[in-house]
Amino acid sequence: MKKILTLQDIVNSSWGERFHEAFGENLTAAFLHGNCLYEGFDALHESWQVSLILKSTSPNILQNAHKLSREMFKDNLKFGYFFSEDFLLKNQTEYPLEFLHISQKNAPLFGNAPLTGYIPNPEALRKECKRELENRKLHLLREFTRIQAGISPMDFFIESYEEIFPILYGAAYLQNGTYPKSRAEITQAFPAFEVLEPALDYKQNVERAENLFAAIDQLIQSL
Repeated sequence: MKKILTLQDIVNSSWGERFHEAFGENLTAAFLHGNCLYEGFDALHESWQVSLILKSTSPNILQNAHKLSREMFKDNLKFGYFFSEDFLLKNQTEYPLEFLHISQKNAPLFGNAPLTGYIPNPEALRKECKRELENRKLHLLREFTRIQAGISPMDFFIESYEEIFPILYGAAYLQNGTYPKSRAEITQAFPAFEVLEPALDYKQNVERAENLFAAIDQLIQSL
């Protein structure tokens, strides 16, 4: 079966109704979100991510996803997360960055758009952004040591920017109260994280990595 390559084709497809047929009245919403709705997504090599909001997320209910998963694979779709209504209600201060992304960047396939009108608690969002930056820094320090022993400088810098950009959306929101429309807005607000080609000289790449980690530390301190 031919892969679905455009957002419009998915929105206009029968998948919304197929999710409803599988989960019935237990299904509140089905929607696309995540990397597939951001710049740089390549539908030829990546899958569209669909998450569901259900009244119940018990294994007995979710067994209906088994057959669907196989069918979705043929159309270039995959399941993301199965949220219960209760989880979304109770965890709005636990996952403010994730909920901000979902509320601002989604494409409904069935039901209403998720988390409509969601406004993250500023202190909770600030805390999570700091924590995620610290976590990414640990991960990227490990990846830096693998240059010339598994990955190239290009791999390292691409991975670094991909790890940091989702957090920068939250940092930008904290700065001006609006969700960035594009990566161009992000790099304008945080020029130290502009994506650049790695240098040919090894020492220059080490210096660039030093600057990257310094920028992460500075951002953590500024939040």
